[in-house]
Amino acid sequence: MTSGLLNDPRPPPALPVMDSRSVPPLPREDPRDFANDEIERMARACLQSLEAALVQVDHWRAQGHGLEEIYLHGVAPSARLLGHWWRCDVADFAQVTIGAAHLQRLLHRLSQEFCAPGADQPCGLNLLLACEPRAQHTLGAFMLGEFFRRRGWMVHWLAPQEGEDILVHLRRDWFDAVALSVSTDGQLAWLGDWLPRLRAQSPNPELQILLGGPLALQHPQRLRALGADLVAVDARETVNWISQQLLLSTS
Repeated sequence: MTSGLLNDPRPPPALPVMDSRSVPPLPREDPRDFANDEIERMARACLQSLEAALVQVDHWRAQGHGLEEIYLHGVAPSARLLGHWWRCDVADFAQVTIGAAHLQRLLHRLSQEFCAPGADQPCGLNLLLACEPRAQHTLGAFMLGEFFRRRGWMVHWLAPQEGEDILVHLRRDWFDAVALSVSTDGQLAWLGDWLPRLRAQSPNPELQILLGGPLALQHPQRLRALGADLVAVDARETVNWISQQLLLSTS
């Protein structure tokens, strides 16, 4: 089953500055990521339209790549490249916001297919997934939630205005794990105060706390120092790890 249009998309719009000599390449986070020209093609497609991004997904699927591989090694690096272009003044904030929105709509469009295995075999585990208060970009957190849903977890998504919103939800229901996405180091002091409160106020004494987001890629050691059970970098490995931990705790 294809996910997008079969016709070639229109050429993506030119960016304000695309002089490769003045823009340092984005370091590859994972050697399994798709080739740089493929990632740039996807990033440019996202600046154009959702349909153009879907065509690129169809191209990868025609090459034999599965959706998990496409999410981890195509979509995620494309999102990072958009951010890199913004930091290098190659794309402006409005363009990056539009590109990220198209990537998130792409995940929504593919969600039913991607999460179908978990819908068929629910595991009975519950995750509270939250971005940092008043966060503007939630693509990474949403993708992590999709991987949990694919493994049969029930995911409760929260976009809090204040940190207290997270505690309210945590006290109200039983969660096996809580995952927080952290974008900036300005949240570190807040997290240092809040992680003990999450454990203390959860009805689950064995609550697992995961920290992820852009800061997990940039400064994982700073997040580990806060006492989380896991600093999440790879969505698939994160779900495998936490599922195994919970299995061991109940055996």
